[in-house]
Amino acid sequence: MNITLRLGTFVFLLLFTQGGFLRHGIIGGRESIPHSHPYMVYLLGISGNICDGFLVTKDFVMTAAHCSQSVIAFLGIHNKNDIKTISKRYLMIAESFPHPKYNNITFENDIMLLKLSEPAELNNRVRTVDLPRSEEETFTPNCLVMGWGCQTVNKTNLSEVLKEVNITALKCTVPDMICSEGVPGPGCGDSGGPLVCGNVAQGIVSNTHKINNANMFRTRYTRISHYLSWIYSIINKKYDLYQGIKTKY
Repeated sequence: MNITLRLGTFVFLLLFTQGGFLRHGIIGGRESIPHSHPYMVYLLGISGNICDGFLVTKDFVMTAAHCSQSVIAFLGIHNKNDIKTISKRYLMIAESFPHPKYNNITFENDIMLLKLSEPAELNNRVRTVDLPRSEEETFTPNCLVMGWGCQTVNKTNLSEVLKEVNITALKCTVPDMICSEGVPGPGCGDSGGPLVCGNVAQGIVSNTHKINNANMFRTRYTRISHYLSWIYSIINKKYDLYQGIKTKY
């Protein structure tokens, strides 16, 4: 069995067994204009878990560290039915780089880079997104979060398309996180997606919890600007090794 056929069988099993793993939507959101967020990446894991990610270079996808089982990246899709056609829309994950200090209990340092098996082909449906320019960068609190997660807090009401919702970014009690409050926002399956403020990816969807056991939710996003040195140490090292140039890191 050749690699394409094996991969096709694998994706088929992920999509259509155990009730399906494509739990799409954003809580309180709206459908995105198709391909208006061409940096969005849909991630599938070997055990059927799903996450989102976003393209930061032709070779690297950024996501949350708790999405560590991701093995396939789907690029340039809007409707989940696009995934059923095996084509150049997908790339395998060649290497995963979760932050070395990620804590799977507290979700500290919940950030990861995924090296694609080959460079993404950039076009009108596949593009990179800008990252912060400095560790102390400030940004507008009017932000956008998007993904293919559940549309309700009880993990039901599936959508077949990429959805988005506007949120107000707030300060968290820790400097390496951004917060938002309220029911509108990311749902189950939206982990790893970007928090975009002023066309710049400022955060990564990490976790959501109830506040004081009330029907009020707080979502935390990993603040990307606090990890710029680590991010570029990974990206630049891989580029330098490829080009046979010694990295400065």
